[in-house]
Amino acid sequence: MKLKINKGLENKFYVSLLVFVAISFLILFTSKWWMYDDNPINQTPFNKEILGLEQTTLILKKWQYNPEKGFMEVLLETRHTGSDSVKPTFAFAAKSSKLESYPVKIIYQKDNHFVLHISKVPEDYSVIGLFVKEIRDQKILESEARDKLFAEKGAVDPAAILELPKPKEKIIVGDYRKINEDMNLKEMAQIAYQEEFIALEVEQIDKKIQTLEKKQIPLQDDIIASIQNEMRQIENELSYKTEDEKQEIRLQLVKKKTAIENVNEKKKEYQNRLVELQNKRKMLQDKIEKIRSSEMKKDVTNDRSV
Repeated sequence: MKLKINKGLENKFYVSLLVFVAISFLILFTSKWWMYDDNPINQTPFNKEILGLEQTTLILKKWQYNPEKGFMEVLLETRHTGSDSVKPTFAFAAKSSKLESYPVKIIYQKDNHFVLHISKVPEDYSVIGLFVKEIRDQKILESEARDKLFAEKGAVDPAAILELPKPKEKIIVGDYRKINEDMNLKEMAQIAYQEEFIALEVEQIDKKIQTLEKKQIPLQDDIIASIQNEMRQIENELSYKTEDEKQEIRLQLVKKKTAIENVNEKKKEYQNRLVELQNKRKMLQDKIEKIRSSEMKKDVTNDRSV
């Protein structure tokens, strides 16, 4: 009987130990999702201009992560804002805050849009740095170097070895608290990415339209109503004022009328901007429909040829 009791206690001990180990592992691997993280959020803003390169302004459009497949998808827009006649090309790399490197692959590139996949990203990552290297045209760099030498020395030996600058690099940072998880995230068809960039642009336009319709234009109406109310109050006091005071009040009324005209001009600018955005939105929607229609025609043609 004593042996059975000891054996039962021993089994309970091992079961408790296994439960403890399991809970410890669970805490270790999920702690960043439920424990409070008081470190500052280190995230490059979305849909804002990112400066730092010589010829290019970057815009981070989207950043997602699939923990099951261990890869991230980054949507990036580049705008050529420099003076080079030839647009630069780009090279990409990714590193963790511990300087661990992760493979980066360009899976979509059209015009000024890039879709990048960062693979082998562990679930316990905290911050990822996407390194964007701007590679300017070699001939342009050589021409600039020769011009610089000529300005310094007055002459340039054709055989002289030119010292060319290293490519500029900008780091775009992703913080796990700002990167959305998507278990369904996967590589899509090229046309799907083209549509997604357009949809993201439409989304930003919708936000601007909403701001104009619900805030900026109504605010101008409120300002005008407030000024008009002040004018009525002042006018009601005219009969109780001396001639000198009346003259001063009339000057105030003239200034307030000018203020109303200025606000109306501002309101008109907002209304014109609203019309521009609405037209732009319609054009983008038409573009999506055209892309889809073209793709459907391709599918029909391919089906017939099979």
